[in-house]
Amino acid sequence: MKRINIIIIALAVIGLIACGGNKQPEQKMTSGSSETMAMADHGKMKMESEMKGMHAQERLIYYTCPMKSHKHIHSTEPGKCKECGMKMVAAVVTTADQSDFYGCPMEAHSHLRSDKPGVCESCGMKLKPMRLVKS
Repeated sequence: MKRINIIIIALAVIGLIACGGNKQPEQKMTSGSSETMAMADHGKMKMESEMKGMHAQERLIYYTCPMKSHKHIHSTEPGKCKECGMKMVAAVVTTADQSDFYGCPMEAHSHLRSDKPGVCESCGMKLKPMRLVKS
C-alpha cells in the first residue's frame, strides 16, 4: 500500500513538472509578449506606410503595375512588372474620398476594378475604395 501511494505521488509530481505546474505566470508572459509584438508590428506597419506615402488609415493589399493595361500583374512583394519592367506600386484600401477606383481586396482579382462601389464578379466580395501609391 505504501508503495502504491509513493508511486501515485511520484507520478503526480512528474505530471506537474511535465505540464509546467502553475500556468498563470506563463500566460501573463505570453500575453505581455503578444501585446509587445503587436505594438512593434503596428509601429513597423506605420513606419512602412509613412515611407511609402500611405496614410495611417490605409491598408496595403498587393503590389501591381501602374499601367492600366497591366493591372492583372500583382505580387505580395514590391518588384518590377513582368511585362514592361516598370516598378510595381502599392495598391491600398483607403477612404472613399481618397480612392482612385473600387477593387476586390483579393490579390488574385487585382484586374477587377470599377469606378463605383459594387461586388467582385469573381468572388462576390464587396469592392473596397482603393488607390495606387506611387513613390
